[in-house]
Amino acid sequence: MNEITLQCADTPDAPVKNFLATLEPMASTTDATEEDLPFEITLDRYTRDSWSLLKSTNDKVWKSCWFKSIDDKRRLPGFLQFLKSRKKAAFGKFESPLPDETTGEINTAIFLVPFEQPSLMDRGDGEKRDCIFVKYCLDERKAIIASAPVVMTSSKHAVDLQHKQHTNQGHTHIVNNAASSSSASVVGIKVGRGGLLGNLLGATHRTNQHLDTVRSQKKNKASNIVDTGAVTWNQVVNSFRQKIEKQLIDFGQSTLNEMKILINLADMTRDITSLEEKANVTMKVLEFIVFESVEEINEEWTPYKQPSEFMDECTIVVYKEGHVPAEVQDDLNRGEIPDEVRQEQRAVREAMSREEKKRLKIIQEDNLKKTAGQTVDVSVLNTEKRDRRTIEEIQKDLIHKQKRSRQE
Repeated sequence: MNEITLQCADTPDAPVKNFLATLEPMASTTDATEEDLPFEITLDRYTRDSWSLLKSTNDKVWKSCWFKSIDDKRRLPGFLQFLKSRKKAAFGKFESPLPDETTGEINTAIFLVPFEQPSLMDRGDGEKRDCIFVKYCLDERKAIIASAPVVMTSSKHAVDLQHKQHTNQGHTHIVNNAASSSSASVVGIKVGRGGLLGNLLGATHRTNQHLDTVRSQKKNKASNIVDTGAVTWNQVVNSFRQKIEKQLIDFGQSTLNEMKILINLADMTRDITSLEEKANVTMKVLEFIVFESVEEINEEWTPYKQPSEFMDECTIVVYKEGHVPAEVQDDLNRGEIPDEVRQEQRAVREAMSREEKKRLKIIQEDNLKKTAGQTVDVSVLNTEKRDRRTIEEIQKDLIHKQKRSRQE
């Protein structure tokens, strides 16, 4: 049997599926064949029905198998603890490789993870956490019908049979009355139980009988689901994480030495209608997801955030080992200065500015003292100015001077 990628979702046909584990069958405990299970299975349904128990009454239609997780995510123990705490079994559906024996149509198979996991005695504690016991049935109808109560099925069949017999008897009685009434109407004799009403009742019962024999069509469950187009912030974040992990895996398999990841916050939150949901998706959260994904994929890679002019856009460059530029390495080694160091540097700068002001003040005072003790030649300016008085003003001034001289 090949490896299986196991995913989980909240509801059937959910737009976002979360990676759970990559499983490899344990050859010592499996009784399954190689063509039974597909390469990818999604657990999107949960139940507490009797057929989902570890030891159910219909074990003959089920096949069991032990799998071991071979990935580095370590999400399998938490998922099993989640099922055990809620006492629910998780299951998913896939197309069965065995078609129906009578109609030839493709059956629906069930892949079940019971919340009660049997113990592995020959395994250590570390290996037990990475192991999971599953059951699967290649025909969904056999798994569910075999667990249904037999008494209820037989009683229902008896009631349906009795109802059909009663309907047939009533139909025969009314048809006879209708025939007698029609024959009586030809000769002009009225019958009390026949007439138009008898014909109408007979036609009604015949219609009901034909409807009982017609099979009812299955309702399309997908048509009842209303797709509003709105998504939540959890779905956006999970989708972004899966996209980044896929890009990093492809980058690791390529020969490139660096990769640029562009983050646009407006594009990420365009499908979110609620303002509260949008507030949960921030640039810090998306940057943290990128740095965390890089560390999980390969610890030797170096992510670097380039400077940006916009608050809702940024570019993160991922370098492989040994291909980091010198200026980027210097910027990363410089790091971010703590607040305490910033306060100390600010205090040192303020003290140096105060000392510089004191020194300049002392120098100015010394210069003033030196200039006060020296003789300085002073010249009067603007003495030879042009006389802009009129002739009358000049004559008046002369007369005024002459009177002052006489008085003296």
